[in-house]
Amino acid sequence: MDPVIHVSKREPDESSRVVADSAADAEAREFRRYFVTRFGLMVAVAWLLSWPIHLLPHTVVWTLLATAALVIGLTSPGRRTVTTAGRRSKPRH
Repeated sequence: MDPVIHVSKREPDESSRVVADSAADAEAREFRRYFVTRFGLMVAVAWLLSWPIHLLPHTVVWTLLATAALVIGLTSPGRRTVTTAGRRSKPRH
């Protein structure tokens, strides 16, 4: 919030100095806000990208095992016995 400046109560030199100071303060505040916001975003992105790194090997291992099980299950032949037409398969003893 900018302070209200009454020019009639001050000398012209002093009022221009006060206006320049308040403008410099506002500019410095905007500059700090810009860099603090950017720094906060960089920290948040770095944190979000770095937290799963310790989980990655565990996840990769389980994903590879699940993929291997799925491929083996889909490509392996069935366990049905093949019979010729009209004949029953003999039970094994």
